[in-house]
Amino acid sequence: MANISKVYLLNTPLEDDMKNTLYFANASAQQTYMNNNIIKSYTNVSYQRDTSTFRCPAQIDTIRNCNYIMFQNTAYSNKWFYGFIKKMTYVNDNFTDVEFEVDPIQTFMFDITVKPSFVEREHTNDDTIGSNTIPENLELGDYVETENAPEKKFPLGRTDTMYCMAVTQVMHPIDAWTWTNLGHIPDGFTYYGFDSLSDLKECVKVHNKAGHPDYINSIFVVPSNVFQNKVTVNGNVGMPDYIFSYKAYTTYTPYFTDGTTVTNNNLLAENYNPRNKKLLSYPFRYLQASNMNGSVANYHYEYFKDPLDGTIGDYIHFTRSGVASIGGDIKVYPNHYKGIQDNYDEGLSQGKLPVGGWTSDVFTNWLTQNGVNIAIGFVSDVASIATGVATSPAGGGVGIVKGISGIASTIGQVYEHSMQPPQAEGATNIGNATYDWGMNAILFKHMSIRKQFAQVADDFFDMFGYATHRVKTPNTAHRQNWWYTKTIDCNITGNVPNDYMNQIKDAYNSGITFWRNPSNFLNYSVSNGIV
Repeated sequence: MANISKVYLLNTPLEDDMKNTLYFANASAQQTYMNNNIIKSYTNVSYQRDTSTFRCPAQIDTIRNCNYIMFQNTAYSNKWFYGFIKKMTYVNDNFTDVEFEVDPIQTFMFDITVKPSFVEREHTNDDTIGSNTIPENLELGDYVETENAPEKKFPLGRTDTMYCMAVTQVMHPIDAWTWTNLGHIPDGFTYYGFDSLSDLKECVKVHNKAGHPDYINSIFVVPSNVFQNKVTVNGNVGMPDYIFSYKAYTTYTPYFTDGTTVTNNNLLAENYNPRNKKLLSYPFRYLQASNMNGSVANYHYEYFKDPLDGTIGDYIHFTRSGVASIGGDIKVYPNHYKGIQDNYDEGLSQGKLPVGGWTSDVFTNWLTQNGVNIAIGFVSDVASIATGVATSPAGGGVGIVKGISGIASTIGQVYEHSMQPPQAEGATNIGNATYDWGMNAILFKHMSIRKQFAQVADDFFDMFGYATHRVKTPNTAHRQNWWYTKTIDCNITGNVPNDYMNQIKDAYNSGITFWRNPSNFLNYSVSNGIV
């Protein structure tokens, strides 16, 4: 049995599970709060050390509303101890046995130092977008498109393209055109560009009429900005609107480059504006890019960085580059993404552009290509007939028959070729419905979790902060009203009895929330900004 010089019974929101406690800047502020909550005061009461019980000179019903205790023990000089009232036992109408347990957090709050420890979770002191990306084990539900962030298209449809014809040989003088060399890959074609399909058809007709359909190697669609300089070809019908050429030894090939910027409004689906900004980063939201042909790439907003002011997640820019090859070798890639100015590796190929087919008139081409030989042969056959008659009227039949036979053969060949249908040339399987629908584009969509799941995550972060998984000194006094800390094998030093020190460490390892303002204790609806 020992004496306790002073004992005060209080009513506070503190509970013995120590999941939540009050934070005080100093011992004076702590004692002031405790003094303001005293209900009963006693001196020279008896104390049973082995059961942590003191006999209170009060009838039990008069102190039932007390749940906390503060006392000074003569064995510890003037130090104040704080504790939880665990149980009250009726002795008689004048006495009640009060069993209590020391609150080690409040009792030794200013006697300990929390050293760098492995912090599993805590409230951050930097909640800027992209500053907290450690994965969270939370249910996210289905992703939906964020309607408050409009889609952005990077199109390459009919209005953004033109027709191109690759020829192996130019039919007209080279100086009739202005030549433009582009690119870095060797080739040997000349490329014609056409603003309209009708112009392209006329050019095919010109080649057929001239007997040179074989000059046409391919017909396909290319981005309009490949042809940069429009030319005039002496007003000839069926000639290209644009032209460029390059030969293998010049190591040039056509290419183009353009760009687009995607707007980010930092909201989730259903216009939900989260309190915890981690919800504005992956995996809670992301930018989806689709080439409308089955390929999709997902981009994290927090990996984009404005090259001018260093802003995270607002500068979202993509570059599109391609060459005027058949089908189009075109790639769209992010800029200043993951610290890379031109992040080619994380780009997305744009859908292939159509490859066209054309027809050639077999009869016209054959007649044009063989016209001279046919004429010579015809004259020769006629001459054979005439000679046969003149030299041997009686035996001229042989020459006549030979000449007639040759003419008949020639006429037969002409008739045979005139009966041939036009032949299909080039590719016949263009397979580009998306192009025909005007949907050949890179489509950017803002994706996020649904509002219901965002609210669940927001509430969770309000209470327990973010996953941290770092060795550091836990954050303290950095929020307006409360902060949570959970450690693993916390490191704490101080002049504290070993049994109490272990309880303090257990509280940190189990997770503890400190509340700055007692009037807001356990009130998660109040603001809790970083201070």
